[in-house]
Amino acid sequence: MATMNPQIKDTNAYSKILRARTSLVINHPFFASLALRLKVREDYSCETAWTDGKVFGYNPLYVRVLSPDKLEGLTAHTVMHPACGHHTRRQNRDHDLWNRACDYAVNGILLESGFTLPDGFLLNDAYDGKSAEAVYTILERGLDDSEQSEEESDPEAGDNSAASGDDTSELEASALPEGREESEEESQEASPSGDPGKSGEVRDTPAGGETDPGHETDWNEALTQAFVNARGMGKLPAGVERFIHRRINPKLNWRELLARFIEQSARSNYSWVSPNRRYIHQELYLPSLQNQELSTIVVAVDTSGSIEPAELAQFSAEVSDIMERYPATLHVIYCDAKISGYDVFNRCDLPVALRPKGGGGTDFRPVFELVAKNGLMPSCLIYLTDLECLSYPDQPPPYPVLWVKTGNSDNRAPFGDVIQL
Repeated sequence: MATMNPQIKDTNAYSKILRARTSLVINHPFFASLALRLKVREDYSCETAWTDGKVFGYNPLYVRVLSPDKLEGLTAHTVMHPACGHHTRRQNRDHDLWNRACDYAVNGILLESGFTLPDGFLLNDAYDGKSAEAVYTILERGLDDSEQSEEESDPEAGDNSAASGDDTSELEASALPEGREESEEESQEASPSGDPGKSGEVRDTPAGGETDPGHETDWNEALTQAFVNARGMGKLPAGVERFIHRRINPKLNWRELLARFIEQSARSNYSWVSPNRRYIHQELYLPSLQNQELSTIVVAVDTSGSIEPAELAQFSAEVSDIMERYPATLHVIYCDAKISGYDVFNRCDLPVALRPKGGGGTDFRPVFELVAKNGLMPSCLIYLTDLECLSYPDQPPPYPVLWVKTGNSDNRAPFGDVIQL
């Protein structure tokens, strides 16, 4: 067992934090991947917990009275703030009101993901899908007469829901263990206004971080990586997926998204035989990710006549670039209402030249039927189409699917991911 962090005074609270993180790894890998980016710091000066995008600070007295599920929810809530960029976007807004707006923006996602939040959390369905800035404007103008926290909506609940048996009303947040004095560092860290949402406060990033484009880029990269990994493990809540598409997709072009999809389609699994060395210094013994190379990629091309030659040329160039980086066999299937052509490419065939054949109606099913008939188990299937079709397989295939969409159709695929060319 690794030596306990010498800066930690309350080992019981610290152990609870580590257990909460480990539970996230097992049950909520998306949130775990983000939480492990933050350094853990004991801080008696704060009311509950806080983050500035670099540190997860917590009051041990508060942590000690939280149940494990609420501590896990607190951890996930806190990390959602830097995931959303809340620590860099406050500008001149009021600290308390900004924290309330940020909490309203993320708590619905957390509850939909199955978390239990500490008593007193803020929730209003009217704010689902809204940014913290939009919620802040509503709150600032006083347009929300129904604004209330969970405990405010319960007339029988006292202040801070003390009846729950888990609440901070049982402790003085400023109390320190006997013989312990507040350090100068903790005094400087103290929040100006506390945590109005009772679920973890968001503070401004350290000086300079809000103007450092690399800082936000790092979090966006981490967010995308966490998203792809959790999706690959089948543990991505629907609310998180919608959030990711709002937060990340508008900032990435289709080439980046295509490349990331291919990279993450390599079969991966976790192994406990060799612990993940990246987290041992945090006293977290987690499995390491074992990767295998891509073997087979299937590309399907909709030949119904809706794809422009320039779009096909762009797509061909990106497929060639991917083939240069991965030793995969590429199966290209041309299809309108039926299969109209089939090519197989290897690295020696580069650059890939896609030559569509056909031009009738559109039916997506023949491609998936042919893949199954030929006994292929591709690392992924990429379908270039305008999505102007409603003929899909009854069941999604057992491999990742990416629809690369051309045109302006509003149709949505019943499975897989969609990116706009």
